[in-house]
Amino acid sequence: MPSVTLQVRFDVCPTWLQLAQHHLDGAIAAKANRNRVWAETNNDAKAKALEVEFETSMQAIVAAAIAWDAFYAIIRESVSIPETTQKKWRDGRTSRHSQVAEVVRRGFTLKPQQTSILRAHLKELYGARDLAVHPSGKVEAPQLHPELDVGVEWRFAYFRAANAEAAVAMSANILWELAVNTKSRNPKISNYQKTLSSRLKGVFPDGPPRLPVQPQRASDKS
Repeated sequence: MPSVTLQVRFDVCPTWLQLAQHHLDGAIAAKANRNRVWAETNNDAKAKALEVEFETSMQAIVAAAIAWDAFYAIIRESVSIPETTQKKWRDGRTSRHSQVAEVVRRGFTLKPQQTSILRAHLKELYGARDLAVHPSGKVEAPQLHPELDVGVEWRFAYFRAANAEAAVAMSANILWELAVNTKSRNPKISNYQKTLSSRLKGVFPDGPPRLPVQPQRASDKS
């Protein structure tokens, strides 16, 4: 019999979203430990607690951004972007989050408010991802930690459990909405929605995580 070659695509978007949730669980546990340790007087334990929360929070945020990269890579194959727009992106060095948001907007039937929320989230998420991947090498003054009211390195203020929770929950909710409740006029994207929807329901059997009351930035109080 002639040989048969099976071609299977493994979509890593849900995988990275699951990893983001896993690291978020670690960040939340690290925050609880940080609160306990900071009520005491052991400075070494305090420093270690901050470090663990930083590491787990950063991994959660970066994993959420990679989930969007994976989602974009699949949607981009089915969305036609005019050459003039692509040239404008190249010449103007259009940011990654703007390109991802535009491709998603073209691939799905989104209301203006949905598009606005998507763009705002991706801008903040990719901004945090960029800080994690290539932070500035400049020596900077300490920043006020919004929960501890003490000066800390900027990374401890940006990459903490509260911000990771907002990033992961928002990403999960928007991707869930796109996969489960949003229409697309593109047949290929519609087929992908079915697969993605099934995978996401496996990751979040009770539905996407609840959004924090107020997504927090580095300067916000919790």
